[in-house]
Amino acid sequence: MHTEYEEPPTHEQITLRAYQIYLEHGFHPGSELADWFAAEKELTERSVSDGANKPPAVLRKYATA
Repeated sequence: MHTEYEEPPTHEQITLRAYQIYLEHGFHPGSELADWFAAEKELTERSVSDGANKPPAVLRKYATA
């Protein structure tokens, strides 16, 4: 069995994804913590499932701006 160690998502990756989730929900304040945990979970699961440590393309665009 081959096991690969994957780095967890970075703080910046989670921040960017949480902000995107906030925007997707129509800029409604009050769910910052829920958005953070959703972003962290999504990025962690994505990293494990596809073996990549890169954020989604839409987030990479903002990270390099």
